[in-house]
Amino acid sequence: MKLRMKILLTVLLALFAAASLLAVLTDLGVLGTAEPAAAESGYMLRAWNGWVGVFCPPGAEEPVTVTDIRVRDLPLSDRLALAGGLPAEDHGQVVRMLEDFSP
Repeated sequence: MKLRMKILLTVLLALFAAASLLAVLTDLGVLGTAEPAAAESGYMLRAWNGWVGVFCPPGAEEPVTVTDIRVRDLPLSDRLALAGGLPAEDHGQVVRMLEDFSP
């Protein structure tokens, strides 16, 4: 009985140690996912002072370009989408999206 208890405790401690190591490595960025890197590449279209702005990288504070497309002139669905940000993978996709907003 004592041997089984020791084995069980050893297994539990090993599992706890593995989970702790995994958590530490993830927090340090050693074991990250590809998602944060993908979020930093590409573009983001968002509303900027009433106009459609193009942000690169997507998390940038200020746009690299402010278009002449007024947000208030867009349909409600487009205004809501811009409020949350519309990601674009490349410059070509940005151009296509802006063409869709133009009257």
